[in-house]
Amino acid sequence: MAMFHMFIGCYYDSNIMSYYELWTIFSNWKHEFSTSEFARAFLSPHPRKVLHDMARKGLLEHLGYGKYRVKTVEDYVRAKNDVELGYDLLRRSKLHYALTDVDAVFIWTKGGYNAGRFFGFYPIHLKVLSSDVSRWKSFFRKSGRKSLLVATKPRETMFGIFYVLHPVGKMRAEVLGGLKLDPLAETVDFCKRYLFTYEPALEMLNKEYHLGLKVSYANE
Repeated sequence: MAMFHMFIGCYYDSNIMSYYELWTIFSNWKHEFSTSEFARAFLSPHPRKVLHDMARKGLLEHLGYGKYRVKTVEDYVRAKNDVELGYDLLRRSKLHYALTDVDAVFIWTKGGYNAGRFFGFYPIHLKVLSSDVSRWKSFFRKSGRKSLLVATKPRETMFGIFYVLHPVGKMRAEVLGGLKLDPLAETVDFCKRYLFTYEPALEMLNKEYHLGLKVSYANE
């Protein structure tokens, strides 16, 4: 018992042992614990910050003041790939944005059409003001999410839900379902430019919003 306590009482430093390694240790330690229990078992200069950061990354669930539960691998993967949570994060941001590209199509068709994505690889495209790029990167980083600028080579393998930033000098946006997105006219133009992929979506938009477009994909 003394040897076990010596092991879990080893000094924790994020530069030496990652949060994910500590998460693995937690799974063999306790399913639920308090901040004070963590502080007694692990020598850490900032125990509250460590637990707060791990909860923010989705490794722990905050049950209330000073109480945490260790998330299973299944729970972690499910949360990281929850598409609705990915969009809900944008609803909580105070920064300006407009969902664009496939995401504008996805929202305007009310989830009826999606292309080139699945639960394990789900980029969310949004226009952002060029002056806000650093703020957006910080926002996603603090939320435990990955982001990159459009048309740039990623520094790491991208998977699950992540955000693709399209910097612009100015933008127009409409609101649908609590989300800001490209105006319908711009989304229709996007579908026309990439008709091979988005002709079915154009048919849906035509029927939903009575656009009077000459498209008949569904009848072919």
